[in-house]
Amino acid sequence: MRLWTSLLPPLNPIDDRTEIAVVIDILRATSVMSVAMAGGAKQIVTTRDVDQARQIAGAMPTPPLLCGERACVPIEGFDCGNSPSEYPPERVAGRELVVTTTNGTKAIEAASLAKEVLLGCFLNLTAVVDRLDPTANVALVCAGTDGFITMEDVLFAGAVVTLCQSRFENPLAIEALPPLELNDESLLAGQTWQSWFGRHPQPGAFAIPESDALAARLAESRGGKNVIRAGYSADLTQCAQIDSISIVPRRIARRSGASVFAV
Repeated sequence: MRLWTSLLPPLNPIDDRTEIAVVIDILRATSVMSVAMAGGAKQIVTTRDVDQARQIAGAMPTPPLLCGERACVPIEGFDCGNSPSEYPPERVAGRELVVTTTNGTKAIEAASLAKEVLLGCFLNLTAVVDRLDPTANVALVCAGTDGFITMEDVLFAGAVVTLCQSRFENPLAIEALPPLELNDESLLAGQTWQSWFGRHPQPGAFAIPESDALAARLAESRGGKNVIRAGYSADLTQCAQIDSISIVPRRIARRSGASVFAV
């Protein structure tokens, strides 16, 4: 597997040679969209532009939930912001959502040329890795925060790298797998995760930290501080519930400036 990480969307441009791109915006877009999909949302349309989100919503035959934020704050006139608590099953089941966010939907657009696009977060960490073909060219695309690298996205990329290493570099595995090819960003992300949360001493195993420990680390990041400052500190705990969701949102269609996700 060629597993390359981009710590910000522009650092390693995604092209059509990338077979799988995993978009990462832990706080909070990919976490929120994973929660909504797990709660029964029919599909999610993403766009980076607020006006286009309104246009897309207005053209849909059944009014969707119009969702998103700018600078962590819900957009005026939208139905939902960008907090996981706003997307319970009773609100989203069977509904279509149109979403635009400050960083996450920009990263989705940056990854749009990949053959397959998945949305990753700590909530569906293992499910994401389960979807990765060990022979594929895989890109981990971190959204960052306002153009800066942010630790929460780096940590998730590092968790993916570490989990892939535990599976694909396992000397006890029955079937030999192709070696992992990691770029420098993948190595940095993996080493950051392992320095804080370690690697399981048993070959082929992956050490999952307590959610409280992960939430505490998220609170130290640039994105975490922004979320806390905006009054959404409870979101850190919700976004740190590792493997609480078994689904992975995947892109099923591309439109001009927009992507459509389902499960």
